[in-house]
Amino acid sequence: MPWFKKSSEDPATPTPDEPPDPAGRAEVEALRDDEVDWVRATVAALGEQDVTAGDIDDLGRHYDELLTGWLRLREADRPDPDTVINQIGLAFGQYVADRTGLSWGVVTDPHGVTIVLHRPDRAGQVLLHPTTMVAERWQEHETRILPALARATIVSVGTIA
Repeated sequence: MPWFKKSSEDPATPTPDEPPDPAGRAEVEALRDDEVDWVRATVAALGEQDVTAGDIDDLGRHYDELLTGWLRLREADRPDPDTVINQIGLAFGQYVADRTGLSWGVVTDPHGVTIVLHRPDRAGQVLLHPTTMVAERWQEHETRILPALARATIVSVGTIA
């Protein structure tokens, strides 16, 4: 779900003619300071929605309430959920990052620019798309999933050695 835009003058943004990395490795760029501030502010804004910072169970409760309310609406009346998905995805990602040592970055590919969590690893690199993980669960109308997904992701990724 490409939603994170960088400047068109950014030399790291591939042109449509540029093929993806032939080895299949994603090129990850660190977030700029203003992008880091945006992630922090987006996650912190959940406090205004009575979500306890750093509490994955409370974030899961909030996600479930929002998805359930959204599903109760007639399909034609449902607002675009991207803003909600992005906010919850960033908070989900921050929870995972805080427990695994993963860092925020952006990946540019032929589909656009996506915010990710990453870390070099012995076998290449760990790369997670937290907003996409949340978007996929939302699209499937899955509830009571985020805390278990976060914990399983943390176990799978592990911590920095």
